[in-house]
Amino acid sequence: MEVEEGEMGEDDAPAPCSIPIDYNLYRKFWMLQDYFRNPLQCYDKFSWMTFLKYSDETLAVFKSFKLDDMQASKRKMEDLRASDGEHVYFAKFLTSEKLMDLQISDSNFRRHILLQYLILFQYLKGQVKFKSSSCVLSDDQSTWIEETTKLVYQLLRETPPDGDKFATMVEHILNTEENWNAWKNEGCPSFVKERTVDDKPKRPTRKRQAPEDFLGKGPDRKIFMGNDELTRLWNLNQDNMEACKSDSREFMPSLDEFFAEAIEQADPASMVEDEYKVVRNPNYGWRALRLLSRRSPHFFQPTNQKFKSLADYLDSMVSKLAKELPKDIPSEEIKTGEEDDDDNGDNLLKDGNDSPSIQSKIVTNQQMDDLAAKLGAQWKTLASHLEMKAVEMREIETDSEDVEMQAKLLLVAWQDREGTQATVENLATALNAAGFSQIADSLNEA
Repeated sequence: MEVEEGEMGEDDAPAPCSIPIDYNLYRKFWMLQDYFRNPLQCYDKFSWMTFLKYSDETLAVFKSFKLDDMQASKRKMEDLRASDGEHVYFAKFLTSEKLMDLQISDSNFRRHILLQYLILFQYLKGQVKFKSSSCVLSDDQSTWIEETTKLVYQLLRETPPDGDKFATMVEHILNTEENWNAWKNEGCPSFVKERTVDDKPKRPTRKRQAPEDFLGKGPDRKIFMGNDELTRLWNLNQDNMEACKSDSREFMPSLDEFFAEAIEQADPASMVEDEYKVVRNPNYGWRALRLLSRRSPHFFQPTNQKFKSLADYLDSMVSKLAKELPKDIPSEEIKTGEEDDDDNGDNLLKDGNDSPSIQSKIVTNQQMDDLAAKLGAQWKTLASHLEMKAVEMREIETDSEDVEMQAKLLLVAWQDREGTQATVENLATALNAAGFSQIADSLNEA
C-alpha cells in the first residue's frame, strides 16, 4: 500500500471485510509492536497478561479471516516480478485505522506480523547470556508459548502463496539462529580442534655413528655408496651440483638438428606420404613440443588458427621454422598447413633467389605489437579491410576483453591466414584503405 494516513477520500473507502474492524481491535493490534520492540516486558506479570489478551484477539482474527485466493495471489506476485524484473518487498507500518482491513488481507503484511511472534517466542525461551536472573518464564507461560507457536506456523502455512515452503524456510532459519546463540553463550569457542599433546616421554633413539669412510672424512676423502659403480659416479666431482651444470651434460638438440628430417619430408619433391612422416609419430610429437617450448618463440605466439591434430600443428610449425633455418638446408616448397581451395590446403613456401626480400617484408611480432597499441578499439574498422569474417571477429572478442589484445589477435589471425603474403606492403595497403594513413606511414618507416 502506498497510501499514507489522511490521503484516502470518502470515495476511496475500502470494501468491508468479513471481520469488523473497530477502534479497540485497531489499538490492541498496534500496541503489540511495543512488546516486539522490548521483549523484557513479557517477564512482568501485569504486562504479560496484557500481551496475552491482545495476542489472542489478534491471532483469532487471522485464524477466522483466511486468505484462500491462492491463484489471485500468485498472479499478483507474477505481475510484480514482470514489471520490475525482480520482486522486492519492504514492509511499511502504515498505522491508519482506515487501512486496517486492507492490511489484514495482505499476505506479506500478515507474514511479517507472524514472523515477529516467532522471533519474540525464541528470545523468551532461549538461554541468552545477558539475561538477568529474574527473566524466567513460568510453566503457564511456557505452555502458552508452545501452543501459540504451533498456531503461528499453521497460519503461515495457510497464508498464500507457497505457505508451506515459506513456513519451512522460517523454521530452518530460526533453528540455525538457536545454534548460533548457543555458540555465543559458550564464549565463541574455536571450531578448529587443537591436537592433543602426548605427555608420554619418548624413548631416546641411539644412532650408531657412521665410519669416517662413509662420511668422506677418511684418508681418500671418498664417500662410499655401497656399490662400486655408484661410488665411482658419486666421487667424479666434489661438487655434484656444479658437475650437473657442465656443458658436457647438455643433451638438448638444436631446432635445426631435430627438425631437419621433418623439413626434408615436408618438401613435395621428397614424395613422402603423410602417414610415413615423422610428425605423425606420437613419440616424435611429444619430444617436439618439449623442444619448441624451450627453444622456439613460435610456441607461445597467440593464434586463432585451429588444428585438428598434433601432426597438423607440427606441420605448421615446420613451415615457420623452415624460413629461419640456414641456407644449406633445403626449405623450398614447404607446406604451410593452411587450407586453400585451389590446391586442397597445400600452400607452398618458395625459397628461391627472392627469399630474403620476401622474408624482410614479413610483418614482425614487434611491428604487430606497436600497431595493436595504436589501433586499440578501432581494430574492427581494419578487420573489414583485412577480409575477416564476422564469426572470426566474435571469436576475437570472446578470447579477450582488452582492446589492445583484440587488435593483436586480429593481426595474428590475418598473418596465419595469409602466410608469406602477410607483408608490410599488404598491411599498409589495408591501413590506408581503412583510413589509418598515419599508422601506415609509421609501419613503412619501421
